[in-house]
Amino acid sequence: MYILGLATMGDAAAVLMKGNEIIAAAEEERFSRQKHHVGFPNEAVKYCLREAGITMNEVSHVGLYWKPWLVKTRVKMALGSLFKKGDGLFAARVNSGLPRVSKYMSMFGIPKYIRGTFGESDFKFHFISHHDCHAASAFYVSPFKSAAILTLDGAGEESSTVLAHGIDNQRIRNIADVKLPHSLGQFYSAVTNYLGFNMFEGDEWKVMGLAAYGKPVYYDFLKDNVLTMKGDRDFEFNVSVLDHHLAKSHRFSAEFVEACGLPRKPDEEILQRHMDLAASAQKVVEEIVLKLCQTLKSETGEDNLCLAGGVAYNSVMNGRLVRESGFKKVFVQPAAGDSGCAMGAALFIAHVKLGLPRGKAMDNAYFGPGFSDQDCLEALEQSGLPFETVPEDELTKKVAKILADGNLIAWFQGRMEWGPRALGNRSFVGDPRMADMREVLNHKVKLREWFRPLAPSMLAEDAVEVFGEDFFDPFMVTVHPVPEDRRNRIAAVVHVDGTARPQTVQREVNPRYWQLLQDFKAETGVPVLLNTSFNIQEPIVCTPEDAISTFQRCDVDYLVLGNNIASRPPKALAA
Repeated sequence: MYILGLATMGDAAAVLMKGNEIIAAAEEERFSRQKHHVGFPNEAVKYCLREAGITMNEVSHVGLYWKPWLVKTRVKMALGSLFKKGDGLFAARVNSGLPRVSKYMSMFGIPKYIRGTFGESDFKFHFISHHDCHAASAFYVSPFKSAAILTLDGAGEESSTVLAHGIDNQRIRNIADVKLPHSLGQFYSAVTNYLGFNMFEGDEWKVMGLAAYGKPVYYDFLKDNVLTMKGDRDFEFNVSVLDHHLAKSHRFSAEFVEACGLPRKPDEEILQRHMDLAASAQKVVEEIVLKLCQTLKSETGEDNLCLAGGVAYNSVMNGRLVRESGFKKVFVQPAAGDSGCAMGAALFIAHVKLGLPRGKAMDNAYFGPGFSDQDCLEALEQSGLPFETVPEDELTKKVAKILADGNLIAWFQGRMEWGPRALGNRSFVGDPRMADMREVLNHKVKLREWFRPLAPSMLAEDAVEVFGEDFFDPFMVTVHPVPEDRRNRIAAVVHVDGTARPQTVQREVNPRYWQLLQDFKAETGVPVLLNTSFNIQEPIVCTPEDAISTFQRCDVDYLVLGNNIASRPPKALAA
């Protein structure tokens, strides 16, 4: 029996399960090449069916990550704007609210669209609430028989935050929820636009990275006037001081501007006060989430915590939860945002609707398209790039030597990662010992801001050697402090605050990438590689052709495509 899960607005995605086993999962952006793709995930669905070798007629159940009839709170918020005064308020709030409501209503036509596009079939269609999908996406693939669950995002149908408890394959029990307009995700997005970044492009990452350069000097203002804890399980987002919908149009209240200064324009210099506001916003979110976790710990008695929702991408916050929440183990779904709800919808159907036993715990995120060495060879032959084909037993040793000599590598192997992190199959990799490697990658390759941190991949068995503590994070979703006496060894992947966001790589999960790390360790004594996503202002590459195109546009020395090592054509000599 096959189950298809869908996310169809921003971060559109599709996931296919066979019984309780995940067969395929991919975000639509990887195929369309449009970041945060909005709309039905046609190509992702085609991929999932192709990977399973089936047609839509063989799919028994289809789940969507929304109950569109539950958006009355959003309608009320949009209509309520009609009665508010202020220049631009109607345009900023209503125009961002009512059209989106119409998109929710169009969801009722999705079953007909699927049958019209992919062929008539007898699947049963399920509308599943947004936060149920988030919770299912984390808990049912976690390694825990039971766990506390916290889902945090911008907004579901009516809620932004849910505290819950999961046991085996039973339906997850909700303990408490926080209703709109009170939202950690919308608060953070509003700050993102205030700082001159773009919430529509997912630039919240930038706020988190910038926060390390500042001090939380605005923390008291934010916690007293903007984002305030109410009791043990609730908080309040004061939209009269900082309004998410107005922030979409870069409009901010006089009270907020008086306290924090004029908002930064995208092309303006980043000043210390901008760094300080980022640090303050980061701290106020962390403190509220820590308090919610303490409540969950008390009410569930669990030692395990599962996190999902867009706010769960905040790896700095996640690191604090690992160290300070009181939970012994924390699991974060690698596609924690809305794309992950496609997986949650499928899992909810499997375990709640159908009562199937839980399957294998998720220990990797390699659910996307894979390509053979022959596919890679043919793509390179078409490209005209010079390359050599290297035997399997020589490949990683040769690449490790190239890396140790200071070269950057575009590394393309196996099945594409699920979620926004490159985890060693679609990655730029480099030598972490070279302190200037971060600047080279950010400015010359990735074409992004100077303050963005880079991350390490490392041998799982060497976590203690590198970080002074044993931990397991195959998805690169938690930030950890690096002992001061070990930072120089991996200077390129240590952030300004002395932290890093590592990926632990296991031999049995990704043998080729593990062997590359092992050979680099033999070459240099360091069991770590710098790892950042293989893309340039675009979605992460999907196909060999994508990889070649991106390589040809970037200042990277070599492309390792399957078991082929390509380099740049030699420059013609001047006449």
